[in-house]
Amino acid sequence: MKPDDCKDWYVLTSKPRQDAYAEEQLNNQGYVTYRPLAVRNSSHRGKRVKLTESLFPRYLFIRLSRVGDNWAPIRSTYGVAGFVKFGNLPVKVPDSIISDIQKREAYFQDKETSSAGLKRGDRVTIAAGPFKGVQAVFERNCGEERAVLLMNILSQQSKVAVLSDDIYQTA
Repeated sequence: MKPDDCKDWYVLTSKPRQDAYAEEQLNNQGYVTYRPLAVRNSSHRGKRVKLTESLFPRYLFIRLSRVGDNWAPIRSTYGVAGFVKFGNLPVKVPDSIISDIQKREAYFQDKETSSAGLKRGDRVTIAAGPFKGVQAVFERNCGEERAVLLMNILSQQSKVAVLSDDIYQTA
């Protein structure tokens, strides 16, 4: 049996706005961590920019062995607030959940989000906002930052305006 076979994923919390710093510090100490990331479109000084940030702000995962790893330095690592616990035990996260998060993260990282080049009738998927994951039909661009989509809402076709950067064409 390999040493990694005895390791489990656990959930850590970080101090406010220090999840990336906590991840860096833990990695520098030799721990295996995973902090799911998401790309978000934002406006900065009147321009649209893409920001990469934590999918779960203030949370990250760490892979540890119950007996083989030294847990003591983790509590005093800069940026780390502590373990997420139920009672006195740190929460274990099954490998299947971590791999599912990684697959979804990779899927959305590979998608080009923009309405540029879309034609009326193209099928699209919404990548962010309240309709995230919903498929729709591209109708038209509405200004520089918005697109009008046709969606079925309560068995009725409706027009919905969304940010152009929040949609991508589906095959």
